[in-house]
Amino acid sequence: MKRRGLIGALAAAIALAAVPRRARASTPRLRPPGALPPGAFEQTCIGCVRCAEVCPTGCISFSSPLSMEQALPFIEPAAKACVLCMKCTQVCPTDALVPLTVDRDVIAREVKMGQPVLERSRCLSWNGDGVCRLCFHVCPYPEQAITLTGPRASPVFHAEACVGCGLCEEACPTLAHAIRIEAPRGP
Repeated sequence: MKRRGLIGALAAAIALAAVPRRARASTPRLRPPGALPPGAFEQTCIGCVRCAEVCPTGCISFSSPLSMEQALPFIEPAAKACVLCMKCTQVCPTDALVPLTVDRDVIAREVKMGQPVLERSRCLSWNGDGVCRLCFHVCPYPEQAITLTGPRASPVFHAEACVGCGLCEEACPTLAHAIRIEAPRGP
């Protein structure tokens, strides 16, 4: 009886580890600021977890130890966004996260974690269900990465000026989140 239970548990663990791996392969995750380009980042990061340890908001996560995928840091901005403190870039021992200062201009020029995607049908300002502006107010680069337009002050994102921190996605009050930050695709 014990042997069957052990074999069943092992089979379940393998199945659980394999499912997330396939799902994540089709949707890249948001990497911390200063990350090397896709491909180079995965080759350079050793999964030491130092970046997550120094993150003041706790937004940097790693895959489950039971997962079969490589231990790489990622951010899920709907849950916790990056506040651009750059502490993670200062502790990376392999420079998979390039060291950056907390200078607004340097961050605007060097950090491109992802691209904003707005689903207007879910946005309170765009669909006529209300006036929100939270995404604008939390953005570290208002009037550059995001502007407001029209009588309801609806958000318009400017991907070229967005650093992809995800603060707008985290702040979005709609149940299904009208805003999401999409990570760059691999090489």
